[in-house]
Parts: sequence; structure tokens; C-alpha cells
Amino acid sequence: MDHTIYKTEIARRSYENRYKIMTVVLTAVFMAVLNTNIVNVALPTITSFYNVSVGLSQWIITGYQVTATITPIVFAKLSDRLGKSRIFLIGLLIFTISSFLCGISTSLPELIFFRIVQALGGSMIMSINLAILMQIFPGPERGKVMGYFTAIIGFGMIIGPTVGGILVDTLGWTYIFFVNLPIGILLLLPTLRYLKIEEKITRKGYEDYTGSILFMIFIGSFFMILNTLSNTPVDAKAAVTYTGVFMVSLTAFVLREIRVEKPFLDISVFKIRSFTFPNISLVLYFTATFIMVFIQPFYFEGVMGFSPSKVGILAAVMPLAMMISSPLSGRIYDSLKLQNKSWIVGNYAMLGITLMGIAYFLCGYGFQNINLTLIVASFLLAGICRSIFQGPNNLDIMAALPPERSALASSITVTNQSFGLALGTAMGTLLLSVLLFGAGYSGDVVGACAGLLKGVCGTTMYISSALCFVGAILSYKRGLRRSAN
Repeated sequence: MDHTIYKTEIARRSYENRYKIMTVVLTAVFMAVLNTNIVNVALPTITSFYNVSVGLSQWIITGYQVTATITPIVFAKLSDRLGKSRIFLIGLLIFTISSFLCGISTSLPELIFFRIVQALGGSMIMSINLAILMQIFPGPERGKVMGYFTAIIGFGMIIGPTVGGILVDTLGWTYIFFVNLPIGILLLLPTLRYLKIEEKITRKGYEDYTGSILFMIFIGSFFMILNTLSNTPVDAKAAVTYTGVFMVSLTAFVLREIRVEKPFLDISVFKIRSFTFPNISLVLYFTATFIMVFIQPFYFEGVMGFSPSKVGILAAVMPLAMMISSPLSGRIYDSLKLQNKSWIVGNYAMLGITLMGIAYFLCGYGFQNINLTLIVASFLLAGICRSIFQGPNNLDIMAALPPERSALASSITVTNQSFGLALGTAMGTLLLSVLLFGAGYSGDVVGACAGLLKGVCGTTMYISSALCFVGAILSYKRGLRRSAN
């Protein structure tokens, strides 16, 4: 068969099978999102099981998140050479096998290592899933597909903590990893059968491998600094060493990306204020949110004495509110655009992150006063505010660059989301350790008394609230600039 005809036939079949391909892709996305959220609830149990500090055990989460932060751009570029379908299949295999290896790990270092391998598989899946969906669905159907995509992420965030809590209570923490096995195995055959899309493979071409390595080093060393500071007593020599590596690698990365012809990351886009400010707001938003997500199980188990399954149910409140309110928030946003309410549309995201700052402040007050009603109400408000902020903010980021640079805007957005998520987890650990140490307690978080822990968790939420308010200021400044233009 002629090669041109063959490629046309692939395009025709991928269009005919687009809903089957979408089912495969979204199921894999669901598995990755479920895995990201399911582990948080089990962290106190795993910490006690291995008899280690939270500063060490949190690398089960942070190691995954850091890997998911530094690799999406790499795999997106690699898909140009190997093909999106092949990267997706390899990612699915790695994710499934490493999930099994996580479950049978016999030590904490072993578990952290296999979590990093698992993150590589998850990053392969997440880095190109939208590219696959946008390729096989025509323009008029893409809005509907994005709706399915958002819903499946929300669903994974909702049931992740709940399923995690139930599994930890009934079968043990290892099953939070084994739960991925049936999903991954069942996806293999339909992936091989249906995930065949028309692709333009680039076999040759210059790639900025040095830039990508420097990027990984400076991101990784940054999180090593946070991890070192979260362990008491602080290893000053290690902290200074990691800081030096961070400064040198960051400087080298920036200098290289400015000079190289085809950079790994075109940093010139950050000169555009309407692009940079919402990206910073996005990082602050995810950082504040995942500080809260990280400390939840320690508060509810250590202060209120709840079981992991009950903690999982409470953790599902915010993403459930987000999933339910997102369609209405989107319709309101579209309606305001049609009515040409430019100032309101320009500051829609600012409203969302401001209200979220208020919600996190109320959560901190509820933590300190052990007021479950106020805590749940703050979770509901925060979930609604997330739907107001996240979608419009992402749309503003995409609109800040010309259409031909949409792939760059998308990859930077995904990277910043992962960075904020990982930073929130690391900062949650650091804040708990520092605040407990400042209160005169030098032991591990899981051993702190309820009276001390409630105050520390409340203060941590006040800091999360402050991060949201800083993000709101940046979002407002971005709105003023756009209105002026």
C-alpha cells in the first residue's frame, strides 16, 4: 500500500475509533490522577510502618511530583521522534509494572525509587494525552472532549482519597498501589488495537539536551533544599551544598537558554506580563492547595482521631464541590464574555483565588478551634473557588501567546501545575517541621500532641491563605494591564 494512502487510512480509522481512543486515554489519565491523590491519605500509616520521619516519608509523594514536574517537556519532545502512541504505550507499561513493584517494596528507599519510576510512566501518559485527543477530534467536538477530560480528573481527585482510606483500613497500604494493576492490564489490549493515529515522526534534528539536564538539576536541587530544611536538626552542610547546586544550575540554564538557537525552554515568553503573572498565580494556587492537602490527614488523624477512611471522605469534599460547580462557573464566564463585560472577565480568575484565600483562612481558624462544621464549609467554598479560578486562568495563559506557540504555553502550564503541586507538598512538610520545632517540639509530626498540632496546622493554613492573596494581587495587576491595552 502506498505510504500516503496508508497514513490517510490511519487518519480515517483514528477518526472512526475516536471515542474508543478517548476512552483509553481518559482511563489512563484517571489511573494517573487516582494514584496521585490516593497516596496522601496513606502517608501517616506508611510513616509509622517504616518508623521514619515525615521528612523522609514525604518523598514518596514529593519524589513522584518532582519527577512529574521536570519530565513532561522532555517526553513531549521525545514523542516527536518516537510517536505519541508509542510514548503512551511505554508510559502505560512502566506505570503498571512500577505500581506492582511499589506494592512489594521492602524498604522506604525502595518504595521511593519505584515511585519515581512510576512517575516517569505517569508523565509519559500525561504529557501527550491532550495532544492525542486534540488530533483525533475535530474542532466542533473539542469543547465536549475537554469537558470529559476535566470531569475525569475531578472524579479521580474525588475518589482517590476515599478509596485510599478504605484500602488502608481494610487491606493495608500496599493495595493503594495494587489497585492500578487491573486498570493498567485491561488497558493494554485496547491501546494496542485502537491507539493508532497519523503522526509525523522527526528522526533528525537538534535538541537541547544540555538545557533539559540543567532544568532537571535546578528543579531537583530546589526540592532537596526544602527537604533538608524540613528535617530537624537541619544538616547545614547539605543545605549549603544543595543551594550551591541550585544557584549554579539555574544560572547555567538561563544563560544557555538565552544563547542557544533551539532552546529546551524559550524563556523569552516570560517577558510577556500577561503570560507570566497568571503562571505565577497558578503556581501559588497549587502550592497553597497542596499544602492543605498534605496536612489534612495529619490533622484529622492526630487531632480529631479520625480513621483513614473518614479522612478520605473529608478529603473528597473540595474536589467534589469543584467538579459540580465547574460547569456553572464556565457558563457564567462564557455569558460574561458574550455580554462584553471585559473588566469582570479580565478579573474573573482574581475573584476565584481571592475567595479561595478567604476559604483557607477560615479553614485555619477551624483547625485551631477544632470546628468540623467550619472546616467542611471552608472545603466547599475552596472547591467552588477552584472552579472559578483554574479554568479562566488557564484560558488567559493560552491567550497570552500567539496560536502558533500554543504547545509551548500548554507545556509550561502543565509544568507549573506539577511544580506547584510538588512545592505545596514540600512546603507542607517544611512548615509543619519548622513550626513544631519553634514551639519547642523536636520529635516527628505523628508523635505531636493534639493541642500542639492543631495550632501548627492552623498557622500553616494561614500561610496558604496569604499565598492565595499574593496570587490575587498578581492576577489583578494582569487584569489592569490587559484593560489598559
